[in-house]
Amino acid sequence: MRATIKDIAREIGVNVATISRALNNKPGVSAELQRKIQKKALEMHYSPHGQARGLVTQRTETIGLIFDSETSSFLSNPFYGGVLAGIESELRRHNFSLMFSSTGGHKLDSVADLPKFIIEHRVDGVLIVGSIDERNIRLLHEVQLPMLMIDYHLEENPIDTVIVDNRRAGKMLTDYLVGLGHRHIAFVGGRPLDEGNFYERLCGYRDALQEHEIPYRRELIQEGELEGGYESAQQVLARAPEVTAIMACNDANACAAMRAMVSKSLRVPEDISIAGFDDIAAAAESWPPLTTVRVDKCAMGRTAAQRLLQKLKNDDTTPPYETVFPTEVVRRASTAAPRK
Repeated sequence: MRATIKDIAREIGVNVATISRALNNKPGVSAELQRKIQKKALEMHYSPHGQARGLVTQRTETIGLIFDSETSSFLSNPFYGGVLAGIESELRRHNFSLMFSSTGGHKLDSVADLPKFIIEHRVDGVLIVGSIDERNIRLLHEVQLPMLMIDYHLEENPIDTVIVDNRRAGKMLTDYLVGLGHRHIAFVGGRPLDEGNFYERLCGYRDALQEHEIPYRRELIQEGELEGGYESAQQVLARAPEVTAIMACNDANACAAMRAMVSKSLRVPEDISIAGFDDIAAAAESWPPLTTVRVDKCAMGRTAAQRLLQKLKNDDTTPPYETVFPTEVVRRASTAAPRK
C-alpha cells in the first residue's frame, strides 16, 4: 500500500501540516526537521498523488515545451539536446513533468491550431526553444500561460528570455582568427542570415572586420542548411580561393566544412583554419579537434526552467528580462596562423 503523509507524520511524531510543508519546500520547518522528513519519506517510498495535489494547488505540475522545427530535427540537434537535458533535470528536481510539441515550422492561423495540451491548460507554463514565428507567439500569449523563450528573443515581445550574446560571441571568434593573422575569413552556413542567432553571429563577424579595418566582402558569406557546411565551404572557396579561414555558424557546419577540405586535398589547419560555434561533443572529437565558441547548453536549460518555476511559485508579474549567458573561445587544433 502507498505510504501517505499521515504515515510519515506518525513515524516522525509531528502533525500532517508540518509534513506537507516540509515535502513542498514551504517555510515554517527547520532545515534539520525537513531533512529528517525527506529522508523518512524516501525510506517509506512515499510518492505524492499528482492528481490529488493538483486539486489542492490548482497546478498540473507539468511544463510545455514548444519548438518550430520538425521533432526529429530538434531532438537530433546537439545544442538543443543539451538545453533539453538541463530543462529536464531541473524540472525533475521539482517533481515537474515535461510535454513537448512542434509547430512544424508553420505559421498557425488561430489558437485552435496550438497543441491541445496548451489550449486545455494541461501545463502550468510554456518554454519556447529556438526561433519561432511571431504570429505563433502572439497566439501563445492569448492562452495566458506563463512563458519563457530560450536561445531566441524578439525586440517587441514582452517575454522572459534566456539567451547567448551571439553578436559578441561572433566578434570574439573573428577577433581570435584575425589575431592569428587571417584577413580573408569566410562565414558559412545557417539559414536565414538576415535574422535570428546566425544573423547576430554574422553581425559580430562584421563588427570585428570593421574594427580591424578589414573590408567586408559579400562573396565570402555563404548561406546554407543547418548542417550544410560541406557545400557552403566548397562554394565560397570556388569564388574566393584566397580564403585562409572559415568561420561556421555552428559546429555541425564546421565539421562538414572540414570534410569538404579533405575532398579538396586541403589540410586543416596548415592550409586553412576552421572554427565553429556551440562546443558540441563532436567538436572535441573531430580531427583535428575543432576551435569553437563554448556555450553552457545544460545551464541555459536549467536556468530557464528555474526562472519559469519561480514565476509560477510567486505568481510573478515583474517586467520580463533577459538572462544573457557568457561564452568563451575554445582554442583547439583546427586553427593556426595562415601560411606565409
